[in-house]
Amino acid sequence: MKKLAMAALATTFALAGCSTMNLADERAMVVEGQTVNVKVVNIPSFKVEIAPRKAVCTVMNTAGARVESECLQYRQTYQKNFNTLNGNIQGFTYEPNYRYILDVRQEAIADTASGVVKPAWSLNEIISKTAE
Repeated sequence: MKKLAMAALATTFALAGCSTMNLADERAMVVEGQTVNVKVVNIPSFKVEIAPRKAVCTVMNTAGARVESECLQYRQTYQKNFNTLNGNIQGFTYEPNYRYILDVRQEAIADTASGVVKPAWSLNEIISKTAE
């Protein structure tokens, strides 16, 4: 039974990898002051700090045009610089003027229409919320 379960799991990963092979699976982010490309993968748990104020960022609207908006600023707890998050964290309600430490998970979502793998974040736990 264990061997069958392991074979089914391996097949699932192999098929999932094949279905997204032709999609762009890298995103740009700032690490230690340098812009780098990182691969979008599933991550079950990691910690991020959410800044007390949002930043102006550029996002795509429903018509596909780039527009200015306000986005959350985040960084992993060991990083110096904040990045903008173009989207929301499912299950998390942001309140301005609070600094958050969150435990989140990331799922790599394949968007076959645009040919891009996009990260989708969901809240696991609010570790801390501090007024600024």
